[in-house]
Amino acid sequence: MIKEFLLSLGTLEEWKLSIISFFGLIVFFKVFQYLILNKFKKIAELTKNDFYDFLVTILSQTNWFIELVFALFVSSKFLNLGKGVDDFINYLALVAFIIFGAKFSQKLIKYFSYKKFVKREEEGKKTEASVVRVLSNIADWGISVLAILLILQNSGIDIGALLAGAGILGIAIAFALKEVLADLFACFSIYIDRPFEVGDYIVLDKGKGTIKKIGLRTTRIQTLRGEELAVPNRKLTESYVHNYKKMERRRVSFEVYVDPKTSVKKLEEGKKIISDIIEKEENAKLYRVSLSSFNGNSWTYKIIYYVTLRSYKKYLIAHENIILSIRKAFDKKKIKFATDIHKIILKDD
Repeated sequence: MIKEFLLSLGTLEEWKLSIISFFGLIVFFKVFQYLILNKFKKIAELTKNDFYDFLVTILSQTNWFIELVFALFVSSKFLNLGKGVDDFINYLALVAFIIFGAKFSQKLIKYFSYKKFVKREEEGKKTEASVVRVLSNIADWGISVLAILLILQNSGIDIGALLAGAGILGIAIAFALKEVLADLFACFSIYIDRPFEVGDYIVLDKGKGTIKKIGLRTTRIQTLRGEELAVPNRKLTESYVHNYKKMERRRVSFEVYVDPKTSVKKLEEGKKIISDIIEKEENAKLYRVSLSSFNGNSWTYKIIYYVTLRSYKKYLIAHENIILSIRKAFDKKKIKFATDIHKIILKDD
């Protein structure tokens, strides 16, 4: 009776072809994984060529379920199993194909995102590394959800109602977490637009300082007094940010006051001293040195020059070198100061 049933599904030759193809494919997959895949893995370990790592990533995304369904799908074509069984096997094959495509996409994204993550970590760009990791996880979850929806749709389930319910739930969650999501998207915006980076000196509507860390929710700013400000990322994207490190040059203006009894010869000598000091400074470009006023209490030198340094800290060092050199040179030439007050005005040009 069993023999008659089996023969009703196919002839002896058809059964032989079906069984051989089923087990042959299973053996093929195992041999392929053992020989070819292991060979590529060994080559990948011995070489720095990313191509072999890429091949291992692509070829290792199959599993026993996909292999079994594929072998079953091929072997079933030699037999007459009936419409119901054929439809079920075709459904399993479609599910396996969707899973295969999802795993393929996920591993591909993880491979390239991991490389980018490691590169950013090595470069010390931890914020960019965190953004890459978050985007990779979002893509991973998105692919999984899409694969589940495709499987449900091909199972005869109306996913329209599910999507509608998910949409309402998503709106509720987004409303509850609107500030968190706003900070998260602002972090992505900062990562893409790059208005500032770690180490930049910025001035905001309320507060200023050096960027110490750009997180997913907040950016940490250290003020000149040593305080640390935690500013929500959404506030930064909504504010006017003055980034002094982005400046190609800084305009520096200050005054030097000398004794009103200083002779004309000494005044001219002082002007030349100031000009020479600024011109000798490596990252400074002199614009003007002039005697701007005399009020009975002092002669006033008006000095304007440009600093071609993006770093605010390096700019301060360069300006300090200039004013100290002026003081030393004036003391050496016995040019007396009326006061030791220096007024500095920074202008963005």
